[in-house]
Amino acid sequence: MPFLFLDGDSAEAILSRLKQQNWWGQILGQHGSGKSTLLATLGPLFKAAGRNVVALKVGPGERRLPQIDRKTVSPATQIVIDGYEQLSCWSKWKVRRLARSAGAGLLVTAHQDVGLPTLYETNPSEAVALAVAARLLAEENMQFPPSEITGAYQAAKGNVRETLFKLYDVYQMRNTL
Repeated sequence: MPFLFLDGDSAEAILSRLKQQNWWGQILGQHGSGKSTLLATLGPLFKAAGRNVVALKVGPGERRLPQIDRKTVSPATQIVIDGYEQLSCWSKWKVRRLARSAGAGLLVTAHQDVGLPTLYETNPSEAVALAVAARLLAEENMQFPPSEITGAYQAAKGNVRETLFKLYDVYQMRNTL
């Protein structure tokens, strides 16, 4: 499911801002707010813009990136790192140096500012949770009362991903009875 913009912004506008920043930028937001989904939505736009994407995801507790083949990095390369703030200072320095020396782009997601131009901040809300759930439920031809979605969102303390997990558990229980 593509990222759902409720604020009037768009993936195309974010890509335009990134291009204006010489392909360097950051997407900020809390856990479960849609940063990875937004990166996935941007993916096809990178190809259309002639960018060769090197996508890396940093998992919990990881401090280093896998080795990036310098020979494949060029000015047309867009290095995309999901979970950048988890990297060690040394790993951050190395990837920035690699991107700068090759003239490549660097787009990262983080929970707080990591010193790159901010392109977008994901802001989860009950309205976002309701809209995302409505879109997913429409695909399944199923409905949840809005109060149930709001309750799941509040129980997940504003984490939209966890809200969807909670709703999926309810969905599974209803379909197994």
